[in-house]
Amino acid sequence: MAKVSIILKKSKTNSKGEHPVLLRLADNTNKRTTFSTGFSASEIQFDTSCGRFFQGRGRGSFSVLRNEDGGGTKKYTNKEANDKLTELETRAREILQDYNDRHVNWSFEQFRADFVNAPKRESFLAFAEGIVEQEYRDKGSKSTADTFKYTIKALKRFDPNLERKTFPEITSNYLQRFEAFCIKEGAVAGTISIRMRVIKRVYNIAIRQKLVSKDAYPFSSGSDDGKYKIPATKLTKTHQFLTKESLEKLATTHFDRPTKERDKHLFLFSFYCDGINWKDMALLTDKNLSWETMDDGTEGLFLRYQRAKTHGSYEIFVDEPLQRELDWFKKNTVLYKNYLLPIITKDLPDDAIHDYLAQKRQRFNASLKEIAKELKFPKSQLNVTSYHARHSLAMYMFNEQKSIEVISQTLGHQSVKTTKHYLAGFSSKRLSDLKRIDLLAPAKEDDAKEPSVEEVAKPSRKR
Repeated sequence: MAKVSIILKKSKTNSKGEHPVLLRLADNTNKRTTFSTGFSASEIQFDTSCGRFFQGRGRGSFSVLRNEDGGGTKKYTNKEANDKLTELETRAREILQDYNDRHVNWSFEQFRADFVNAPKRESFLAFAEGIVEQEYRDKGSKSTADTFKYTIKALKRFDPNLERKTFPEITSNYLQRFEAFCIKEGAVAGTISIRMRVIKRVYNIAIRQKLVSKDAYPFSSGSDDGKYKIPATKLTKTHQFLTKESLEKLATTHFDRPTKERDKHLFLFSFYCDGINWKDMALLTDKNLSWETMDDGTEGLFLRYQRAKTHGSYEIFVDEPLQRELDWFKKNTVLYKNYLLPIITKDLPDDAIHDYLAQKRQRFNASLKEIAKELKFPKSQLNVTSYHARHSLAMYMFNEQKSIEVISQTLGHQSVKTTKHYLAGFSSKRLSDLKRIDLLAPAKEDDAKEPSVEEVAKPSRKR
């Protein structure tokens, strides 16, 4: 096995007449390299026989300076300096032992990276950011990397001193406070659960790489062990919806406050636009609209976009209720540049869009809750968020779980076995024929009961 030792390099001398104290590594072929310990010493201060500063046996205490990893210098007593040298030597031996256990054919370059970066890797933030770059982004999994990145951003908003936090400082209490912060920001249970699972994943990787002890693990194992339990999502997606009565009350109510009236129409736009999510609708511009000649020779206006989450391409026929919403925004709001909706109101760099839209959505969700309270929605529907538009559309069409294919197609789900196969069978004319719900349509005599899914999805040939 390779050998590690602490030496005093007498061939180099600084302006004070001191020599650098180095960690020397010799591999199995006796090739050698050295690493700085940050210390320097005179010959009367350093015992070359054991690679430590003189200490004990009548030697008094004295001070030495060390160049710290983060910059600057720090004063150590000779005893403290020896403890630091032992720590460095032990770290080097543990890295070598790990190589040996895993049968790694290591190089000096690899050792240098692991040895020099080890203190940084003890930082939760540095280690988590390393996972994004090395374990995910380099493997091409952008969506997973983005999930980690957005979790890290939320942690930074919560803890301005995150950069200095080590793994043992990410305690159960710390996670409880982070959860409370997320709730205050307006994050839903599903988002909080995702963020906590990211932190749990980072911790598990760190434990597996022996960077942190299992004893410091802050997450509950399932028993009543007093550790942090990731919150279960209280409402499933199918439960986060407004009833037909609440939807119609929302659509027919005019709000005197302009911001509430605008947010009502943003919700209705998402509902009519096949449940498009917040980020995708915010990014829509007039370039997403195009006229197309359909199968029967008539022309129709279509809205096409690529979903940010799945990168799938979707097209929506702009029917009467959707066109009505587009016209309302054009007439009643100030639209920035060529955006279709008044969500993005200034130029933004790519790396700032997520946080900007998150803050906008937080205010939008808060406004929706005020609207729900004002309209006296049932208690189960008071916690309205942007997600409710998508889920309300699904449940509106879901009646007794019939015609799942139509619902899946309308929402643009990415199921290989069902949705994608089904989408391939629809032409632009078939999409235009899907009868969408119009919350402002006048009631007919035979509308005494809520329409079935077959009636909702029944194609209309009178366009």
